[in-house]
Amino acid sequence: MNKLWIIALETYKRNIKTPTFFVMILAPFLMIGISLLGGVIGSKFEETSKIAVIAEDTTLRAGFSDQISLEVDDSVDTEEKAKKALENEEIDGFLVIRSSEQEPELSGEYFGESSLSQSDQQEVQQVLSMMQLGRVSQSLGLSTADVQKLNQLATLAVKTVEFDDGNMTDKQDNKVAQIFGSMFIALAMYIIILMYAQVVATEVASEKGTRIMEIILSSTSAAKHFYGKILGIFLVILTQVVIYFGLGVGGYLFAKKTDFVQDMLAEVSIKEMLGGLIGYNLLYLLLGVVIYTVLAALCGSLVSKSEDAGKAVAPVTYLTMIGFFLTMFLGMNDPQHILMKITSFIPFLSSFTMPSRIASQTVSTPEIFISLVVLLVTTIILLRVAAKIYRSTALVYSDTGMWQSLKKSISLMKSEE
Repeated sequence: MNKLWIIALETYKRNIKTPTFFVMILAPFLMIGISLLGGVIGSKFEETSKIAVIAEDTTLRAGFSDQISLEVDDSVDTEEKAKKALENEEIDGFLVIRSSEQEPELSGEYFGESSLSQSDQQEVQQVLSMMQLGRVSQSLGLSTADVQKLNQLATLAVKTVEFDDGNMTDKQDNKVAQIFGSMFIALAMYIIILMYAQVVATEVASEKGTRIMEIILSSTSAAKHFYGKILGIFLVILTQVVIYFGLGVGGYLFAKKTDFVQDMLAEVSIKEMLGGLIGYNLLYLLLGVVIYTVLAALCGSLVSKSEDAGKAVAPVTYLTMIGFFLTMFLGMNDPQHILMKITSFIPFLSSFTMPSRIASQTVSTPEIFISLVVLLVTTIILLRVAAKIYRSTALVYSDTGMWQSLKKSISLMKSEE
């Protein structure tokens, strides 16, 4: 056991001292910053800075100009002027609103050298619809109060209940916190796995096929050396998580009195958020990171050069992306989809999809236990298989490719049995 911890600590110290570790700590913040910057720049480019509004009814024209957030050039009031202004690039486009005294319906037609952005188009559509609603209600003799009643949504109260000795009682519902927790788990696993998959594979493959490996294996077993490397990388991952936790606590203490944080806490409390992260979700996060780390190590053991580690972890990357995008596209919108139900029991994918089902309260406790047991047993089996494959390929000096190495390792394991 002492040799195991010596290998783990040596792997840990070597990795946290590298510039790559500090880059990985900053990577999520850089990704978020680049995404926000890209969104801001994109929205600026999509903006329509100035338009003209043409309508025979001057009341309609004035009403539309007052309600729209786009800049309207009031000096352009005819189609001929609008066409000339568009040709001279004085405006970005013009909207023609058509109406009749006999019919209250409105129709609009936009002209421009480039199309309206999606957000601007929705806003124009919304303003025209509101103006049309006012004209229709006026033609029907409806008052403002009548129109408000027509637009008022029906009240719907959703309660979760439980039964105790045949009596139905209200059950505390922390669905918002659970959804937050499931999204956090999916995003955290996605980032951690993609950042560390190649690191794990490189670490495992770095000493393979060298004379140094012969010296190492003379003092310890290949399996213990393999387990030590995985444990060391896992400690590096825990260190990064602890750093993020400390930064999160510090950020909260610094910004807890801001309006944004207060508005967020009005929807869900800190206690509920933490409740959504611990329990089953924390188990899925832990087991998910472990099983993907073991898979990355297995892939790394199949190559004889650390330079090939990037290619070796392709299966890890693909599985991670499948699980993450399933959660983002189906987990948030349709957690009862058949794909969500099936993958919530499949190892590697269940770490992503089952927390979404738990958040939507569409899964029973026995199903959660079955999913966790399957995930845990698969992780243990995969760890043992990966150690055996590493032992059979540790002193391989020739590069025969991943699949050939895997076939050879499987045949060796069968012969040992």
